[in-house]
Amino acid sequence: MKAYDVIHKKELEVTYKSLIDLMRDNRQVDFILHNKKTDEDGYLTWDAEHWTMVNANRFMRCYSLEDRQLRDFTSHNIYDLENDFKPEEAKEIQIS
Repeated sequence: MKAYDVIHKKELEVTYKSLIDLMRDNRQVDFILHNKKTDEDGYLTWDAEHWTMVNANRFMRCYSLEDRQLRDFTSHNIYDLENDFKPEEAKEIQIS
C-alpha cells in the first residue's frame, strides 16, 4: 500500500504492521475513505478516520466528515485493531 507522509513530504510503501509501528512512534495515521460510512445505529457518519496511539497497546480513532472534525472517538486495544483498523479500505493514507 502507498501512504503519503505529510511531515517529510514523500510517499511511502506501508503494510498493516508498519502503520501500527508508525503509530507507536507517535505518528498519526489518517484514512481518507472512498465513501461515507455510518455506524450500525445510524448515529455517526464519517468519511475519514484518524488513528493515534494512547499507550503501547491502546489506540484511539477519531472521525471527520467533509473536512470537519467530529467530536466522537473510539478506543481500541491492540487486538481490536484486527477488526477495526482497515487500511486496505482507504482511498488514501496519510501519515502526520
